[in-house]
Amino acid sequence: MYNYKKKSVLLFVCLMLFNSALPAEEVRIGTGTHSLSALADIIRLFEKQYPNDKIVILKDNYTSNTIYKQIKEKNDIDLVMFVGVEMGILLENEGLAIPKQNFTYALGKLVLWSKNPNLVDSKGEVLKTDNFQKIGILDPKIAIYGIASQQVLERLSVWDKVQAKLFSTNSAVELQQRVLDGSLDMAFLPLVTLNPNKKIEGSLWIIPKNYYRQLEHVTVLIKRAENNTAAKRFFEYLRSPQARNIFEKQGFSLP
Repeated sequence: MYNYKKKSVLLFVCLMLFNSALPAEEVRIGTGTHSLSALADIIRLFEKQYPNDKIVILKDNYTSNTIYKQIKEKNDIDLVMFVGVEMGILLENEGLAIPKQNFTYALGKLVLWSKNPNLVDSKGEVLKTDNFQKIGILDPKIAIYGIASQQVLERLSVWDKVQAKLFSTNSAVELQQRVLDGSLDMAFLPLVTLNPNKKIEGSLWIIPKNYYRQLEHVTVLIKRAENNTAAKRFFEYLRSPQARNIFEKQGFSLP
């Protein structure tokens, strides 16, 4: 009888020898905070398969505008991951991205969350009441999740009513912390911020997708990576079954 187990081990050894023979390359990624947790898990799997490739997440640029500025001024980013298709179009139109090397890797989910287990109901009716003093959103002027939050409030016809109660920032982590310390009663957040792999304490409304524009998380290969095979490998890996599974577990929908 043919020894399939022996064949599998031999194939694995050959694959590891092939990967170890590949030249070492570094991939520099600019990304928003929303993808960081999922990205860390994906990078671990990728680097296990391609041990000579090193993935570096730039820690000082988390908004689309700062990433765009760094690409133009320093040209030290190979691949970007952010929310919204507009920046990808801009990068390609300005010749900063490789043409047609972009895709939507995940779709974001918007939630309304409070640490108070009795405050947020399953339809968001609390927004029409006077049962809260302060509510947080990401700044609609600079954050696509903030625009989505405004769209929800407008759909419920309470945008004008809640103006005096609004607190806005460009950090989902700050909003989460302010809810936890009690300075905000509740906040609109990306679901991924709350780490849905664990039990979410408090009360939560997962907002229907038709209440706001689609939150597309997009990746784009930058012109600098034209001859970087590791960057191209990782770019393709982001749409692999392994990566898609991680994104879904972390609280994203799949395109």
